[in-house]
Amino acid sequence: MKPSPHLNLFEAIAQGIIEAPAGDDHPNADRWQWFADLYANRTWGLVAAIDGFPRLAADQIAAACRDTATDTATIEQWHAIADIARTARTAAHSPGLDIAWSAVADTCTDALDHLAGHTFGGLEAILGALDATWHEHDTPIAMSFVRDAYTAWQHRIAPPATSERNVA
Repeated sequence: MKPSPHLNLFEAIAQGIIEAPAGDDHPNADRWQWFADLYANRTWGLVAAIDGFPRLAADQIAAACRDTATDTATIEQWHAIADIARTARTAAHSPGLDIAWSAVADTCTDALDHLAGHTFGGLEAILGALDATWHEHDTPIAMSFVRDAYTAWQHRIAPPATSERNVA
């Protein structure tokens, strides 16, 4: 039996062979901004990839991630999102949606760690989001979401373009 491409990708990310997007060696603000998009981006985020992942919830999660990026998030904000995730998991109509809400719960844990002044990884949430996508789509479609997520991260961390033009 041929191994699943997504399992190979998961193993490579987990073993550090392939760098996960939003790795902990990058600035926290960039990471939290990317996590906001992981949930709410209308092209590659979970709101686009997972049938039944509500836009309103994705927008609230994204807002909390952006607030965390600017150090304006509150513990209460993240506890409320954790409550939503816990409730949503009990009503999830598919394995992919259940895993997506589990990724949200992992992000809540990371955010609470961050707000308490601790380091956070984010890998569980990233792998959860990827796994949710694979549960919902065939490999070529799932890979397009993954590719877009990686591309978005690369654009976020790319140095600004310099102009070759001389100003007189």
